[in-house]
Amino acid sequence: MKKIGLAALILALPLLGGCVVPVSVTPDLCREMRAQDTLQIRMMFGQTRPGGLPITDTEWQDFVTKEITPRFPSGLTVFNADGQWMNTVTHIVGREPSRILWVVVPADKNLQHNLRAIQAAYRQQFSQQAVGLTIQSGCSLFN
Repeated sequence: MKKIGLAALILALPLLGGCVVPVSVTPDLCREMRAQDTLQIRMMFGQTRPGGLPITDTEWQDFVTKEITPRFPSGLTVFNADGQWMNTVTHIVGREPSRILWVVVPADKNLQHNLRAIQAAYRQQFSQQAVGLTIQSGCSLFN
């Protein structure tokens, strides 16, 4: 039994090679660069209302100015994108223009409140079912 287990491990090693990442690389590099711990936040906003009416560039910019910028005054980036998602009511996959907001910030006690407020305001103002959100930890340096 031990020989079979050892043989299986030896045969599997080449497959595992791509999965092993030195854990110390990122923290060491962050310290060496004197980067700070941050969160990378991406929010995905569909740009089409139910019924097919687009959210105009002016409406989007007003939303950014009133709802997002006050919550992230240090800076943000917005990308134009083409989105695809499944409607939670009809289960039909639809495609639409979208915007991706990318914000890099240190974690703070108001972050969750700010993210939820942006999501709620967008869903309400533009009759959206959802606003996508991803959060990734890491380190960042702006100099």
